[in-house]
Amino acid sequence: MTETLAPLPAEESEWTIGWRIVLGCALGAGAGIVLLFFTFNMFVLPLAQELKVTRGAIGSIGALIATGALGSVVIGRAVDRFGFRPVYVGSALIVIAGEVLAVLFATTLLHMAVTIAVLGFFGVGTTAVVLTRPVNAHFTKYRGRALGLMATGVSVFAIIAPQLLEPIIANYGWRGGFLALAGFMALVGIPAVLLVAPASPARTHNASASHERADWAFLKTRDFQLMAASIIAMGAATAGFVGQLSPIIQEEGFDAATGALAVSFFAAGQFVGRLAGGWLLDHFRPQLVALVFTIIPGSGFLLLLLTDQLLPAAILAAAMIGLQQGVELDLFAYFVARRFPIAQYGTIYGALHGFGWIGNAIGIVGIGQLHDKLGSYSLAQGLGMAALTLGAVLVWAVRLPPLAAEPPRAG
Repeated sequence: MTETLAPLPAEESEWTIGWRIVLGCALGAGAGIVLLFFTFNMFVLPLAQELKVTRGAIGSIGALIATGALGSVVIGRAVDRFGFRPVYVGSALIVIAGEVLAVLFATTLLHMAVTIAVLGFFGVGTTAVVLTRPVNAHFTKYRGRALGLMATGVSVFAIIAPQLLEPIIANYGWRGGFLALAGFMALVGIPAVLLVAPASPARTHNASASHERADWAFLKTRDFQLMAASIIAMGAATAGFVGQLSPIIQEEGFDAATGALAVSFFAAGQFVGRLAGGWLLDHFRPQLVALVFTIIPGSGFLLLLLTDQLLPAAILAAAMIGLQQGVELDLFAYFVARRFPIAQYGTIYGALHGFGWIGNAIGIVGIGQLHDKLGSYSLAQGLGMAALTLGAVLVWAVRLPPLAAEPPRAG
């Protein structure tokens, strides 16, 4: 039986059991593979020293986490058929095993490349692809707010984890850090998801029915294509910026400490984007919210281009760009749930997430290549602004049904 939820009785608030769903999914997402994505920069030097390779080589294998593009499609389909709990737990166990095996046996760059590729593929099962499904299935009136609160789990953990990992890596190397991430997922992520409020029998439908309905016709729909093009453009604009944020700020004429400060303000902007974006989605036209939260970070790129050695401008720009990264999870999860049947949510959102990884890869590789060729981030920043503007225009054109007429939530 899958865990798609039907509408609650009118007298029962969505938050009566919904808070447990949001809390469990927030903790599960925060302890998931995203922690490795956000903290991988801390492993670069220890890995380079032990494996006797360059920092660039370690950075290249880090990009292999983009196997999540394929994993998103496979795991998104699986969550529609088997439910979010078994998919999350199964994926988490594979990730934990992969990290432990790397600790025990990895001695070459090839070993680490295989590890990161496997973690990227299966780690998708511990991300929003899986964990936004129960939130979207349960909530209608407060869907945006619930998605925003769930997404803050990732932001909070991304702020806390580096402080916990730094002394572990300093004393026990990258292997100690990998064990810490595995333990965090085992002790926090899995228990949190298992404690998510269970779906009652009245709110489930037969998995075979879901299997019969699931197809790939949505790929041909105008609205999915608009969302896919938009998420590619947004990912290309912001993913590379995230990976190069400190060097970009230092190129503006500041030191490494200021670069670290900019990273903190970026995280703060991300946090605000998740909370504010989710709340606004419940109160205003979603396309308008998407437009505003895409134009603001685009203006952040423009601010970086037009200023030099102006600290408040650099910090403000980092926070503005962080807003888009924060609202992106809420935005596309919300749009998919409003536009398509929840019975196919995992498949459709997983496919969309896969397209997002394509954009991320373009941004991660492209910004570095442009800097190497031109000796400056200026063109990359200009292209980032243009890509975000394109993303805003595309998502504005998506047509959503009224809430009363949105696709059925259950089978």
